[in-house]
Amino acid sequence: MRLHRLSLLLLLLPALPVSASLDVHPMRVHVDAGSTTSIRVQAQSPRTQYVRATVKRVVAPATEDESEVDEPTGDAAAIAVTPGMFALAGGGSRLVRVIALAPVKEETAFRVYFEGVRGDDPEAHPDALETPAATLGVSLVWGVLVNVLPADGRVAMQVTEGRLHNHGTLRLGIRRVEHCVAAACITHDIERSVYPGATLALPFEPVPGARLRVDYRLSRDGYREHQQILLP
Repeated sequence: MRLHRLSLLLLLLPALPVSASLDVHPMRVHVDAGSTTSIRVQAQSPRTQYVRATVKRVVAPATEDESEVDEPTGDAAAIAVTPGMFALAGGGSRLVRVIALAPVKEETAFRVYFEGVRGDDPEAHPDALETPAATLGVSLVWGVLVNVLPADGRVAMQVTEGRLHNHGTLRLGIRRVEHCVAAACITHDIERSVYPGATLALPFEPVPGARLRVDYRLSRDGYREHQQILLP
């Protein structure tokens, strides 16, 4: 009964405005091996805060089995983030560099996480309550997707048994697939990423003699779309 009354009391309290202490952009970047790219971290709090960056390697990206593992540091690291920890003045911003240290054979995904920490204890989170006023400052963790590209990227795809196979070395950002039989065509919007070596189940079964037009994007080309015709 006491728990029920407490829950009811919380529901009756006025909602507090919520503000994030950090803003990070862009949320997705790509970088060639041996090159660098930049991410800007912007303070949304009037107070000086400390920010820590950590790197995770994405395993089986864009699939049901996607997971993340810690990326090693030092000579074994595929990418480096500098600075890895820094002070951010209230209202200020900092440009953080992402450096691709080692070449990759196929496009590889990482996530770089940015979070506010206490300067005296980087393993501790900062205080959540920002000011005595009725504004709740929330320390969010921002995850930026970083795609490292191979030196000689190659696009190769094939459709067999109702699945699209990525046999190339670049991520395919599949936008839509048009399925044509003679002059009759049906367009299927998909919006899925297919990384090298992965497959995508199509939302239809291609019939013998059909022609498929695949519209896709590549990480290095931004919003530019490409097309490829397949004959399953």
